[in-house]
Amino acid sequence: MSRKTVQNKRAIIIDDHKLFASGLAGILENIGLKVTATFGNAFDALNYLKNQDTDIIFSDINMPKMDGIIFCNKVREKNIETPIIMLSMYEDHNIIKESFNNGANGYLSKNTDKKEIVAAITNCLNGGSYLNKSIIKREVKNKNSDDISIKYQLTKREREVLTHMLNDEKNALIASELSISRRTVETHRKNIFLKLGAKTNIGIAQIALKHNLVNSS
Repeated sequence: MSRKTVQNKRAIIIDDHKLFASGLAGILENIGLKVTATFGNAFDALNYLKNQDTDIIFSDINMPKMDGIIFCNKVREKNIETPIIMLSMYEDHNIIKESFNNGANGYLSKNTDKKEIVAAITNCLNGGSYLNKSIIKREVKNKNSDDISIKYQLTKREREVLTHMLNDEKNALIASELSISRRTVETHRKNIFLKLGAKTNIGIAQIALKHNLVNSS
């Protein structure tokens, strides 16, 4: 999705920090979205969604009365399928995992730059999901997981390539570090996507989270 396709898409923001909410609203409107409402707590946002539609929701996690994860769950219980992107200072594995398990489509650190916010919006409006690349890079384990290799029938080399993929490394770099050809890397990459049933790198990252391929520290 190009920047043009986000023009006039409606967004709401839920965050009890007014300064951050105001700054985010400015960024979203600058890239073409219409921020139709901002809320200091999730209860007010839920009431709003009873009668109003929106195209995308941005929610903090740590808020008074109701946290963002519970909010996600309640939104999905009401069969509202609007994409929800979590924005938080928390980058703990368990919190991220809980967010996705309760219906979030994206998860961004509050210090994320505008370019990555656009990427998250693009993916989520297209029915996909998104997780900060910086979070993936920092939390990827440096060791292989026998459980994952067994479950998805990954070869030792495929598991090594997967580790590098989770670090967002390009084929040329992976080939250099593993002393194999780029074509071999491409073949391993294709096999990994096929075996894990993922279509995108973000899908691979989601599976990494679900199967504890990232550290919580």
